[in-house]
Amino acid sequence: MNDVFLVFGYGVPRDILKDENYNFYLKMVFNKIYGFAVKNKIVKPIIITCGGETDMLKPYKRTEADEMIKLFGAFIKERPFLKPMTKNWLFIPENKSLSTLENLLNSKNIVAKRKIKKANFFIFCEQTREKRIKVLTKKILDKNYYFLVVPIDFDVSANRYLSPEFLAKKEKAELKHSLWALQSPEKLKKHHEVFVEKIAYLRKAGPKVHAEAVKKWWEQKLKEDDFQK
Repeated sequence: MNDVFLVFGYGVPRDILKDENYNFYLKMVFNKIYGFAVKNKIVKPIIITCGGETDMLKPYKRTEADEMIKLFGAFIKERPFLKPMTKNWLFIPENKSLSTLENLLNSKNIVAKRKIKKANFFIFCEQTREKRIKVLTKKILDKNYYFLVVPIDFDVSANRYLSPEFLAKKEKAELKHSLWALQSPEKLKKHHEVFVEKIAYLRKAGPKVHAEAVKKWWEQKLKEDDFQK
């Protein structure tokens, strides 16, 4: 049985090596993967970092997936005692996704291309998104794949402290839209276009007001009937 660890990204910071949120998040993820690998004698875990070109700084080429691998690599390099245990760890960037739904679909495709027909999936995500990810994962993965969602409450940005009512409404709407998108390739394409629009909106607003822009974008989307299909 293969063990696959999905690590969902959340934007591309100015410098991921110094970013407080990502350092907290990925160090906790690393320890959980390490602990599981040691306990179960897993020599070659598959670690898929998920997230595409959401960079807010020109030329907008960095991806969440590649930046996370960069941080994992620096973390291991700074601790030579980890190298014997991690030398066979396989890090794979899933760097095309712009949404949680695409994270799952593209990661599933990566696993399928490697001809892995049975696997344990461990999905690391930000805590407020746990329920949505559980529903989508159950919908997307077939019965040969066991999965466990591992939420981590790492975010200390302004968006984490929005009202629980707003966060719940956002999560409900995004889940509904994702389930709608799964109905056909055409709807999935429209789903992608929505998140292309989101990235363009946030880039136009600029990194200095990023948190406020994220909230404003979601407030607008929650008012649109065509988003909440």
